[in-house]
Amino acid sequence: MLIDELRATFLFEKLSDEQLHSLAGMGAEVAFPAEQIVFSEGEPADFLWVLLSGEMELTRFVGGQRILVETMTRPGTYAGGIRAFAASDTGMGYRATGKILRPSRFFRLASSDLGRLLDEWLPMAKHLLDGYVHTCESIEITVRERGRLISLGTLAAGLTHELNNPAAAAMSASADLRAVVGRLGAQASWFTAGKLTPAQIRAGLALQAEAVARSATSPRRSVIETGRLEEEIGDWLEAHEVANQWDLAPAFVAAGLDLPWLEIAAQTLGADALSATLNWVADTLLATALVDQIEDANARIAQLVSVVKDYSYVDRAVEREIDIHEGIEKTLIILGHKLRAGIEVIRDYDDTLPRVLANGSELNQVWTNLIDNAIDAMDGHGQIRIRTHHDDHAVLVEITDHGPGIPDEVASRIFDPFFTTKDVGKGTGLGLDIVRRIVVDRCHGEITFASAPGETSFLIRLPLAASS
Repeated sequence: MLIDELRATFLFEKLSDEQLHSLAGMGAEVAFPAEQIVFSEGEPADFLWVLLSGEMELTRFVGGQRILVETMTRPGTYAGGIRAFAASDTGMGYRATGKILRPSRFFRLASSDLGRLLDEWLPMAKHLLDGYVHTCESIEITVRERGRLISLGTLAAGLTHELNNPAAAAMSASADLRAVVGRLGAQASWFTAGKLTPAQIRAGLALQAEAVARSATSPRRSVIETGRLEEEIGDWLEAHEVANQWDLAPAFVAAGLDLPWLEIAAQTLGADALSATLNWVADTLLATALVDQIEDANARIAQLVSVVKDYSYVDRAVEREIDIHEGIEKTLIILGHKLRAGIEVIRDYDDTLPRVLANGSELNQVWTNLIDNAIDAMDGHGQIRIRTHHDDHAVLVEITDHGPGIPDEVASRIFDPFFTTKDVGKGTGLGLDIVRRIVVDRCHGEITFASAPGETSFLIRLPLAASS
């Protein structure tokens, strides 16, 4: 009976009885109830589905919306089977989602068996189709690799900018420290020249230790208060004929030293040792501060290296359970040089957000492209709101900017490869195409958007990890 049904379809009506028997023996008849999803867009196209009776709709995600591609009602209409021509698994997923509209029956044939049959029965057609699919596959690989290079360029630009500041600070502090160490060496020679009494030496060491201790807990002061204290201390140093008084005053104020401390120094050191000792204490404070600056800069560099490692998921499994918030925060650090110019990030995070099963590095490309686009849309000034929440089946991430919005006439094309609304030289048109490929094809999720002047929101929906 199955053979008779296959022979009655336009797809198989020209096959011989022997071919129909071979075909029927390799495949199987499968029935589905209404509302059943037979296959989903992006899943590996392991089977060819030939309609025997019933009705199935094919929908595809385009321009942020799911649109109807075709309704299959005629026996013999088919979908899938593309892996029969695959040189690799790249791009060999179903091109649409098949959903049953009323109870239906299909003839299901494995793509691998379809490939063998075509090779045996229609070798020329098989070679032509193989070449066509190989060409499409090569284009797909080229576009995807180009997208990865763009994401890598964004990452490299952000990392270079972020590393430049602490690296420059460390180099500047190192150069200053070298000069201070030279002065401290000269001052040590003066201390050992025998011009100071043991009591003066002990007083100088005690003052130095107290100054360093105070500097570690120095309170923060307003600009006005700091200026007033520097003027008071500068006047005191000038009155006591201390050299470099206006260089010493800011250092002493920053360290939390005050006039009572200076009075004690004058009483215990005497006029002959006051100037040299206070300069020695000031250089000690400066050396300590420079060491702290170098440590802070190195810590910042180490943090950035750690962030990039986490951002790119180096040394981790390609697909794993991902903390969405962690990936977004790493991305915000990478893009920090753009955000600091005038962008306020408002976080509205769901603290109970489950993990999703995904490639962390690819998912971070999604956040990078969406946040970078939001920054560009507002010309570097405004607010970006990042909201996360979830339902029983998926995690949702919404990224909203307050830019001018996406014009209605181009809204349906924003996910198309190489289409961009940015000025020439500022955009490649691959950012949102990369986002769509990763979210839809790789993660089997969805991306939608809503846009009006003053507010554009992209909503990412990612299926929950199986263990969640």
